[in-house]
Amino acid sequence: MINKVLQFLTDQLGSVLNQPGSPKNLLLTSIVNEKGELNIDAGQIALMLVNIEEEKALKAQLPRDRRNGDQIQFANPEIRLNMLIMLAANPGGDNYSAALERLSLAMLFFQGTSFFDRRRYAALAAAPEIEQISIELFSLSLEQQNQLWGSLGAKYLPSAMYKVRVAIMDRGLFGANVPAIKILDNDLQRIN
Repeated sequence: MINKVLQFLTDQLGSVLNQPGSPKNLLLTSIVNEKGELNIDAGQIALMLVNIEEEKALKAQLPRDRRNGDQIQFANPEIRLNMLIMLAANPGGDNYSAALERLSLAMLFFQGTSFFDRRRYAALAAAPEIEQISIELFSLSLEQQNQLWGSLGAKYLPSAMYKVRVAIMDRGLFGANVPAIKILDNDLQRIN
C-alpha cells in the first residue's frame, strides 16, 4: 500500500515535471545508494520516503463488527498513516537553476493539488485500501535538516519535506463467527 501511495504521487507530480520523449526529471528512489553515491542525475528530483508514523488522533478505538444472521464477526480497526516524504533536487554542475525551477514546480503542484480521493482519481479507485491522500508542506529546523542529511549519508541538496496524511490500510479480514447475545437475564440471587 505504501508503494501505491508513493507511486501515485510520483505519477501525479511526474505529469507536471516529466516531458514526453525526455529522460524523467522525477524519480521515486532513495537519494543515495548503499555506497553513499547520489541516485539521481544532475537536474533530477528524487521523491523519497523518510518516515512512517501512525495517525493516532483519528484512530478508531473499537474493533469493527458485522452481523451475519445470528453470528457476529470482528476485525481490527484500520490503520491511518502519516508518511514523511522528501523531494530533493540534484543541481549538479551547471543545472542549479533548472533543479530549483523543478523543485518550485513540484511545490506549486502540491500547493494547488493537496487532496486526492477515489472519486476524482481513477488510479486510487483501483486501490481499495486507499481511501484518500492529503499532503501538506512539513518544515524542519536547520538542526533537524542537518541530522536528517547526516543520517542519509549525503550532502545537503535543495529539498522540501511533505507530510502525506491519512492513507488507510485495511486488509478487511474479519475473524471467526461469534454467536450473538439474544437474551439478557437479570435474575439476581443473594449469595449469603
